Amino acid sequence: MDPMNRVRDYLLDTVGHMTYPGNASFDSSSQRWFVPIYCRTLRGAIVVGDVELDTQGHILFAPSREELLTRLGAMVGSAS
Repeated sequence: MDPMNRVRDYLLDTVGHMTYPGNASFDSSSQRWFVPIYCRTLRGAIVVGDVELDTQGHILFAPSREELLTRLGAMVGSAS
């Protein structure tokens, strides 16, 4: 199970092609993978959230499309 591929598939199905997964990190104390979600913007890539997976690749937490869009809007608005 590759957490980045799992998150990439989830993002394409849920959010679309403007998002992509970053490098996964494993937290050995919680036995969880954390994968940042990047969004492509005109100013470059911005981290808008992260996905949490268990060791078998099941998604335990992922922000909704609406949450990601709200976060992106807030980040882009504050950068102007």
